[in-house]
Amino acid sequence: MIRSVIFLGIAILFAVFWLMFAQIPLHVIGQPVSTGLMQQTKEEPFFAGLADATGLPFKVTYQPVNTIGLKDTHQLQMLKDGLFDLVSLRFIQNSEVEPSLQGIDLVGLYADYDTARRVALHYTDTVDRYLRETFDAKLLGVWTFGPQVFFCRVPLQGIADLAGLKVRVASPSMATLIAALGGTPVILPFDDTKNALAIGLVDCAITSAASANFAGWTEHTRYYFPLAVHFGLNGYAISLKKWNQFSAREQTILQGAFDAYVEDLWRFSRETHQDASDCIIGRPCRNGTPYQLTLVEPSPEDIRVFKEIAQTHVLPEWAEKCEQVHPGCLREWEDKVLPQLP
Repeated sequence: MIRSVIFLGIAILFAVFWLMFAQIPLHVIGQPVSTGLMQQTKEEPFFAGLADATGLPFKVTYQPVNTIGLKDTHQLQMLKDGLFDLVSLRFIQNSEVEPSLQGIDLVGLYADYDTARRVALHYTDTVDRYLRETFDAKLLGVWTFGPQVFFCRVPLQGIADLAGLKVRVASPSMATLIAALGGTPVILPFDDTKNALAIGLVDCAITSAASANFAGWTEHTRYYFPLAVHFGLNGYAISLKKWNQFSAREQTILQGAFDAYVEDLWRFSRETHQDASDCIIGRPCRNGTPYQLTLVEPSPEDIRVFKEIAQTHVLPEWAEKCEQVHPGCLREWEDKVLPQLP
């Protein structure tokens, strides 16, 4: 009897230790909570259900980037240093250390979802290669927050009226574009922008329709100018050290889960953008807070001027940076991206 109890105890302990040993820890850094529906209704639930969805024994620790006390501009170095296993990679914020993250979503060159998706599909393998070579990271997929557009406190009728205005931007490439248009670019973190609009520190600000509505920018703006500056592309990157710990079968299953998830994010982004746009201009909408901003439709001339300035100012500036890091970068970009542009 005693011997049976001992054997049973050993078996239970063995089973417990085996389950602990079989678990795959995955420390994930996600989007900031302030990004709204994408983070709250898609990203966090995806990682919470990753083990069930894949049938693999993942033990996921998920933290939004704004909760860890580290800047999102350091995500790639965090991966390389082994601080985290997987990050919801913020492309603009990390493009100064990896220029291809800007090249896949270059400011001013395309203005619709279909083009953004084609560019992402054709250039993702290039970004993945550069991340592997420079940061020991693998790109699992690319998705979009949707077109990054203008919200203004002051009246405007088109792109020419941006001259003389102070415009909140999120990156040096956006700053280059606004300066070429005669505006004054102000680089501000997303979370500081609502107050900057409220007190008149900036006249206009750029983000997606859904993010502006969720973050309350529309409380302090009156004009909605949906000229796409870029498409807010982001992605998921995993450290190669963690990736290489998986078997070939596990890698295939995990990549398949991300492929399906990213496909869903593109659909969700398109639907959310339309719904948020409706909310902003007072049309019936399902999510968000209704407002009554004045819609200022971009004219064909606005789009032409915007693209021309991007080609003459933004593209050469980006190409110089990219060539310094990755010789031959511009030629590869021209081969893969230019044929996808309208």
